[in-house]
Amino acid sequence: MSFPAGAGVAPRAGPGPLLLGLLLLTAAVATSTGASADPAEGAGDLQCLCVKTVSGIPPRLVTSLEVIKAGPHCPTAQLIATLKHGQKICLDQQASRYKKIIKKLLEI
Repeated sequence: MSFPAGAGVAPRAGPGPLLLGLLLLTAAVATSTGASADPAEGAGDLQCLCVKTVSGIPPRLVTSLEVIKAGPHCPTAQLIATLKHGQKICLDQQASRYKKIIKKLLEI
């Protein structure tokens, strides 16, 4: 079997270049959107930092609390706790155990 000259048949490339391209695209998107696992990172952005919240954290595991007041960046107050092992998590501001804390901290 022969192909006419100039038929445009090229050897097929393996999956390596395609995977590399997808990896670079993913890295570029994550960098440009400011994706972060740390809720307090990027505090200057005009968006809510706490997308997912937790309500069952025992107070003995918390070393510090940060309250970010509601404003143009986010319609609700955000409560960010730093745990003993350094992880930062967002606490559910609707949980009764945290409502009093938020109220006291926002009064200051």
